[in-house]
Amino acid sequence: MTLFEHDPYILYLCAAVLILLTTILVKLSIDKYDIHRETSRKILHLVAVTTCAYVVYHAPSRLELAVIFFISSFVLFIVAYQNVLLPSPRKSYGIALFPLSFALLLISPFTIQNIIFGIITLGISDAMAGISGEYFAKKKHLFLYEEKSWLGFAAFYLSTLGIGYFFIGFTPLLFILVLVPALSELFSYRGSDNLTVPLVATLWISIISYTTNTSQSWISFLCMLLIMVVVYHKKWLSMTGTTAAVLLGSMIIFSVGHLYLIPISIFFIVGSLTSKLHPKSKDASGRNAIQVFANGLIAVLCMIAYVMTKNDVFMLASFASVAVSFADTISSDIGIYFKHKTYDITTMRPIKVGLSGGISLVGTLAGLVGSIIFAFLVGYIFNLEYEESIIIAIAGSSGMILDSILGSLWQAKYRQNNDITEEKTSTSLLIKGYSWLNNDGVNLLANVIVVGFIICSTMWF
Repeated sequence: MTLFEHDPYILYLCAAVLILLTTILVKLSIDKYDIHRETSRKILHLVAVTTCAYVVYHAPSRLELAVIFFISSFVLFIVAYQNVLLPSPRKSYGIALFPLSFALLLISPFTIQNIIFGIITLGISDAMAGISGEYFAKKKHLFLYEEKSWLGFAAFYLSTLGIGYFFIGFTPLLFILVLVPALSELFSYRGSDNLTVPLVATLWISIISYTTNTSQSWISFLCMLLIMVVVYHKKWLSMTGTTAAVLLGSMIIFSVGHLYLIPISIFFIVGSLTSKLHPKSKDASGRNAIQVFANGLIAVLCMIAYVMTKNDVFMLASFASVAVSFADTISSDIGIYFKHKTYDITTMRPIKVGLSGGISLVGTLAGLVGSIIFAFLVGYIFNLEYEESIIIAIAGSSGMILDSILGSLWQAKYRQNNDITEEKTSTSLLIKGYSWLNNDGVNLLANVIVVGFIICSTMWF
């Protein structure tokens, strides 16, 4: 029995001292020797995360260590908020998010081996991506709210490839195992990858462990990539939107199978066609990643939950989520195209066509009919019970109405030159709603509420 096994608090103390000493040395190197700030931060990141990986592996009690990580996260949130440890003009809470992610993993049902994979991926691959992107990338792109480089993505992918080989050996699935965490890192913002990368990596290796590597899955994956090239060329999706679609599509194909791509593909194809009825300048390059996640992320998460639990309610919730996005998109596009009288759903006063919260007779009917057709088409493909198809149709219709209510009450609206708009500019004045809630946020919120209601009501009753 080692000393650490005899008294784990010595292990925790040694780890804390090592991280603290590294922090002090990093701060001194920045202040006195003018070493590049981001390089020093990545060194601290690497030491802190790999040290935590060692502690997680040797800790005798997962619950006890999770509590320590939770407390550490709370303290570091205060430190990050005060911006006193390693002050930076761009405030980031990443330093507090990585112990939070470790705490969540430790109270999860995942194995220690898979958790270690997630932690090491964060420690090594994220650092490699950051350094490569900072020093060698000549061009960066805006993914969600932060600029990232494809060179950084490549560094993350290749380093995770080596880590994955150590954990599962060589198998064709290895290339998909490392693809999902690498793509997820592109969509991080101000240190959020310290939370998402270990969670996604751990979840994905756990799913991959139970996945059957079939040639059909690979054929479907390659076909999806070819379709995405065409979609990007046709400007149905922007570059970031295409990347987000590949991420979500890969998760579906290699977890539940290509057949489950059909519902979300129906929504995407029909929604892309109806959006062409009224081209918008902001959508000239296609739907972006934010729009893809707002309409598809909840459905994919429900499908992942179905894989992990084998509970059919999550599959039903996934279909219902797509139905909400489908009905809302159809009603909005058709309503704008026909330009019938539009009324605010909460006040029934006439408003400008196209404003969120507005409903029209033709748009509402289009959404209702679209929701019913989608529900029974999915029911036929997946051999659902008649009652389940009705639930999906009701979910789509109610989600469409809820989206309008939320859009009316909470979505930001501005006054610009005596005109009411949803676009925020330097000269616009907020007159209603919250500045942080836009149309994509409303879409996501409506999805969460409808899906949450279906899951809770089914499980309780």
